[in-house]
Amino acid sequence: MVTEHQYLDKYPISANSKTLILGTIHPHRTEEFMVPFFYGNRNSLWNLLSEAFPTELPKPITLPNIIHFLDDRKIAMSDTIKSCRRTNAGALDSDLIPIELNDDLPYQIQQSNIQNIFCTSSFGKNNAFKLFYENILGLRLTHKIRTDREILLPNKIFGRPVLLKALISPSGAANISLSKNPAYLAEFDKYKHYPAPVQAFKINYYKRLFSK
Repeated sequence: MVTEHQYLDKYPISANSKTLILGTIHPHRTEEFMVPFFYGNRNSLWNLLSEAFPTELPKPITLPNIIHFLDDRKIAMSDTIKSCRRTNAGALDSDLIPIELNDDLPYQIQQSNIQNIFCTSSFGKNNAFKLFYENILGLRLTHKIRTDREILLPNKIFGRPVLLKALISPSGAANISLSKNPAYLAEFDKYKHYPAPVQAFKINYYKRLFSK
């Protein structure tokens, strides 16, 4: 099973973008997506951002509303993989065999105003941060980067400093592991009275990151 990316050419990084959300590649069956766009298969990212910014990205989630939200906040979307083989029809990064990486990314970022790159997956097999940092930029991950979950890329790469950061996963399935995350535990008292404290923490985390 070979997946060809459906959105990279249609939605390139715009010159005025300041923030980039970077993933791997969408699941194979895009015809089943709730919204024909990045993360449109389950809308996990868009539902999370809708909760964080309800007046700016109202429900029900639609493609025009997503595009308006991203344009207003100068956020671009992209992925690290242009095409891949899959060992099954699921969406796990570990089941991917990359065929072609998105080697246009450095040029597109350089031609933009991007100051922050937020990766939706981190350092596992075929995860976005790892593929971008090691396979596309040709740099070496260190223990400090894995611990900090971020690095400030020097001026020489894009002509300006750019923060590369691994996000807390927008996936609802990640909430179980997030409940043991030190960042969440440090703020546990703030969220313990919410009906869904982990989700409340995650919504506030995304609100802080993507506020103007």
